[in-house]
Amino acid sequence: MTDYSSEKKHSENRVSLSLSDSFLESDVALVALDSANVGIWIMDAVSGQFLPSKRTKELFGFTPDQQLSFEQAMGCVEEPQRRQVLKAVENAIGNRTGLYIECPVYHTGDQKQRWLSITGGFSSAGKGESYFSGIVIDITEQKQNEMRRSKFIGMVSHELKTPLTALKAYVQLLSNWAKKQKDNFTIGALSKVEKQVKKMLSMINGLLSLSGAEAGKIHLTRQQFSMSELIEEVIGETMFLTATHQIIMVPCDKITVNADRDKIEQVLVNLLSNAAKYSGNDLPIEISCTIKNKFAEVAVRDQGMGVSPEDVRKLFQPHYRVERQETEKIGGFGIGLYLCSEIVKRHGGKIWVESEKGRGSTFKFTIPI
Repeated sequence: MTDYSSEKKHSENRVSLSLSDSFLESDVALVALDSANVGIWIMDAVSGQFLPSKRTKELFGFTPDQQLSFEQAMGCVEEPQRRQVLKAVENAIGNRTGLYIECPVYHTGDQKQRWLSITGGFSSAGKGESYFSGIVIDITEQKQNEMRRSKFIGMVSHELKTPLTALKAYVQLLSNWAKKQKDNFTIGALSKVEKQVKKMLSMINGLLSLSGAEAGKIHLTRQQFSMSELIEEVIGETMFLTATHQIIMVPCDKITVNADRDKIEQVLVNLLSNAAKYSGNDLPIEISCTIKNKFAEVAVRDQGMGVSPEDVRKLFQPHYRVERQETEKIGGFGIGLYLCSEIVKRHGGKIWVESEKGRGSTFKFTIPI
């Protein structure tokens, strides 16, 4: 019968030996990591043996001389993020992929909440041995700034939305009155006012959605609906706001999905509006929907300026906008695609873009049927 303590000690020695052969035991590297307040950790992919540095222990609320197991570290992570972190680590180890997560940690010592970013990946120590290792960084200040900004945006957006909603109602009343009077000039002027009010409300709703997304508060109200019917409705609404483009609906499969209709509508409006903004006038925009592997796949194709490979990787990040000469006069906060991404992910789908600079873009997203 194998002695467990002996086997555990052998495992620890094997891990420590591997570490000594790597850069982690380098005095220069350790000094650099300590000065940057970065913790390091390593885990045996087979035995699960966890070996944290002194700084890693401190970041999880332990003293440098205390033992810290993986289970103890995860016990410090607050719910519901703990389940998400465990699942992310399990998937990364099982699929041998990279790991990046942000999570709140409660310190039993000073009884304060801290936010940590945990990054990891696989490395080989030879002889068929592989280790899952990475770094831990304290991002509490960054997270607190993000939450303050999100709260401020949500508060200001909500205050702006109330008078705009009233303004929209009065514009509609005046428009109805002008139609009865057959005053064509007033009808045309009020139509333009209503169009701008709708744009402002759309931007404010986008900011409110951003505030909710950053706080992890995208709530879904699922219902059964026809995707093709929703697309037709959105095309009609978008045509009212972007009359300079022809939107063509490619014959779609009859697909009924169980999703949040309003949220999916928001995704479609954002993608079509985005295609119109970055395409020349009179260039057609195509939208299609198909079934692929029990997923509904929607594609929005434009013939605009396209996206370079370096921009593609950042398009779905919050507040990111492509900065080049052709986009200088195009308005926006850089939140539309980020919101689309968060909504689609919340539904269990994915979103991506296929593009070539100067030859247009095709934005696609999927949601489970």
